[in-house]
Amino acid sequence: MSNKLFEHFNTSNQTSPHYERHLNFANPVMAERCEQITLLEPNERCDYATNALSCLQHVYIINYNKYFYCTCDANDLSRIICVLMLISFCCWQFWIIFVTTIKFFVPALQIISKFLKLNEYVAGVTILTLGNNAPVLINTFFGQSSTARHVYTDSMSLNLFESIFTSACIMWATPFAIDGTFFLRDVGFLLLYISYVDFIFKLSGGQIGILRAASMVSVYVIYIMVIVLDQYLQYRKNRMKERLNRESQIGGIEHQVLPPTSNQGRGDLDIANTYHAANRRLLKQFFEAFDVLDRSNFNSKWTVVKVWALIKVPPLIFLRLFNPQMNFHETSFKWSKLLLSIQTTLTPVALVLAYTWETEQNSFMWSGIVFVVCLPISVTVFAYTRTDSVPKWNRYVAVLTIVSCISVIYFVGKELVFGLESLGIILNRSHTVIGCTLYSWGNALSDFMANISLAKKGYPRMAFSACFGICTSICIPILYQAINSQTGIVKFTEGTVGETASIILIISLTTLILYGITTNFMLRRTGAIIGITLYVLFLTFSISSEFEFTHAFGTDHILDRSLYNDKYADS
Repeated sequence: MSNKLFEHFNTSNQTSPHYERHLNFANPVMAERCEQITLLEPNERCDYATNALSCLQHVYIINYNKYFYCTCDANDLSRIICVLMLISFCCWQFWIIFVTTIKFFVPALQIISKFLKLNEYVAGVTILTLGNNAPVLINTFFGQSSTARHVYTDSMSLNLFESIFTSACIMWATPFAIDGTFFLRDVGFLLLYISYVDFIFKLSGGQIGILRAASMVSVYVIYIMVIVLDQYLQYRKNRMKERLNRESQIGGIEHQVLPPTSNQGRGDLDIANTYHAANRRLLKQFFEAFDVLDRSNFNSKWTVVKVWALIKVPPLIFLRLFNPQMNFHETSFKWSKLLLSIQTTLTPVALVLAYTWETEQNSFMWSGIVFVVCLPISVTVFAYTRTDSVPKWNRYVAVLTIVSCISVIYFVGKELVFGLESLGIILNRSHTVIGCTLYSWGNALSDFMANISLAKKGYPRMAFSACFGICTSICIPILYQAINSQTGIVKFTEGTVGETASIILIISLTTLILYGITTNFMLRRTGAIIGITLYVLFLTFSISSEFEFTHAFGTDHILDRSLYNDKYADS
């Protein structure tokens, strides 16, 4: 910290500490922040982490600062061990968000996209993008209220990872050709969005009102309108082709015989075998649904892999209990009639209990009301379902799955944000470099794995389009906070790395457009090398500016550390 504190004592009683008079007038004392804990003596840090209001504001469920400074601050070895444990715990939370998104959230969104009959490009930039960006959007809402998070830096870094690095990995994994119209539409709109958001931040100096926040959201609204219009025109075109084909056919309509559908890989589920009793193997099927142990890892010769297989079991059981499963033929989870009947009441009650507990309302009263309303639904579900077949109306349960998944991502993500903030304080590193590395990688992990998996399954265009669905993780939360503020204005800063992230992102998107045009939209591995190189360049700039080897775009180390409150260190 640039302005050091001096302690002087009254000569009469030697008991009244105060700040140096001229220093206090020249440099007003900075508001108390939890990062100042690193300036205290080691024997004072535990009490500060336990009682200081600035540190208690960084606590949701677990007080990481109290745990570290009261337990692990004795010597260097214990500090290293506790830091590694904290990093591991944050990775575990990232993994929970990843599993929730991949195993439950995305399948539910796919059910909805099939129900709405969306094509590959539209599904990629709407439904799949919504699923991928849900954790980011949710985490950004409580990142705004945090004094440590720089929403602009986090969002730009995340856009850079998803749009450039992930798309480059897709091109490397499965080179493909793409329709130039869709390519220019998706990449071009994202370039327009990033440029406009950067312009608004520069124009307003970080003080954004409702009108300007709404104008940023309007870019996304226009984008969605263009997609809907394009879908409608494509639908009209297909209908016209079908009509012309019918008129040109002489021998009548040719029917295409489809091969019989195989039920292989569905475990004990046999849809055709519906002549048994409706409740046959009811309890056995229920307990089999919670058989989530990864036996391939558990049977490994490595002890670490065995331990990891056991660590995964509790959260998987929890997720299986509260999140109704979709697409049983594409997952290792098995159908259970009894479990679905329980979930139709248990999941709404648990959601109401969690949200009312967080808002300090009458949790038990509201949960009781929801229980009374949902119990007849559970009874009806149990009466009209069978253990040997999945009901056709199960796709409508996808709505409940989406709500429960968003809630899991919300609560786990909120704890994760505070954990990463504490990690930055403990490591004495700026929050911006934590945001553009660990925070971005963790939030984008589920997107990265989902898109690569889709590409390898034969849907590279859908995966590629999902990388460029405009990320609303900055404009929607800003508009929400501006509307709820008393003045109608919300204050944000770019942080010391935000400008670097936005400039490299704009350069990368422009380069990608030029690459697509010059290769006639044949996306090959040469494009992947370009994208990966640009992302590595961004990391090099960010890390080197963190250690003050180089300057980030438009920054000065000393001035910006004080302006953005990124780091507290004596200078």
